[in-house]
Amino acid sequence: MDMRKHVPPRLPGPATWLNLVCLDAPIVAVVWLCLFATTFHAPLRPGNAVALFLTAWLIYLADRLADASSLKAGSPRSLRQQFCLRHREIWSSALLLIGAFDLYVIWRGLAAGAFFAGAAVGILALIYLALNHPNGLIWHSLPAKEVAIGLLFTAGTMVALLPAAAPVSGAFIACSLAFACVCSLNCISIARWERELDRAQGKISLATCHPRFVRHTGRICAGLALGSLAMASIYRSGLPVFGCACASAVLLGWLNASADLKEGRFQNRRSLGLNRDERTALADLVLLTPLIPLIAMAL
Repeated sequence: MDMRKHVPPRLPGPATWLNLVCLDAPIVAVVWLCLFATTFHAPLRPGNAVALFLTAWLIYLADRLADASSLKAGSPRSLRQQFCLRHREIWSSALLLIGAFDLYVIWRGLAAGAFFAGAAVGILALIYLALNHPNGLIWHSLPAKEVAIGLLFTAGTMVALLPAAAPVSGAFIACSLAFACVCSLNCISIARWERELDRAQGKISLATCHPRFVRHTGRICAGLALGSLAMASIYRSGLPVFGCACASAVLLGWLNASADLKEGRFQNRRSLGLNRDERTALADLVLLTPLIPLIAMAL
């Protein structure tokens, strides 16, 4: 008889729940949109922000459903994949309702420029979904899935600034690139932590193709943080964006360091005790650093 004390499973925290229902990414997109609009004094149409939130939510819900449904029976699953499959009927209904509401907001609230630019980004997102599912074999020859997600996420956020977008200046371009790098590092970090799960499921990622490269993700985060500070000294008008990019990069580096501790790479230090699903959820929440300057500017 096993006399070991039974430890009940840890209940998901608020951050994990946001990740389970795919709400973290849409919130991140809208927060950064507001930061860009405030930093570059671009009037933000409420309809654009609502459309960005709904579209991002819709894409992530569709991607999660396709990802979870493509798994073979008996394959190991992450908590978010289990949650999606357990509530598949509700998930499908939510896709229809959110899609219909999103179309209504786009039809009623978007100007022509934002509509056509958003449609172009939407087509690219559909192409990504088609290439990525069911098995994403294209990433064997082009291991850049995480970078593609970061670029698409950034492009969708920037499109929402139309038609009153900031002038295409050096500062705006540099800030957009910093944001794209943060988003890509977010995806690379998650791919690194889920490398063994992806291998067990037969999925392809940058981490499964180039495991040695992703071991340096924490160092790359530190490099991005330093680079953002350097760019802030050059383009002072973009200071709020660069500051948030720096802070998010530092926090992503911290999460990667905690993964190193848990993997036993530094035996003389103590791990933060985060499991894979909690770390994945926090990887999205550390991108909410724009809330600090936005609140400060509003006061």
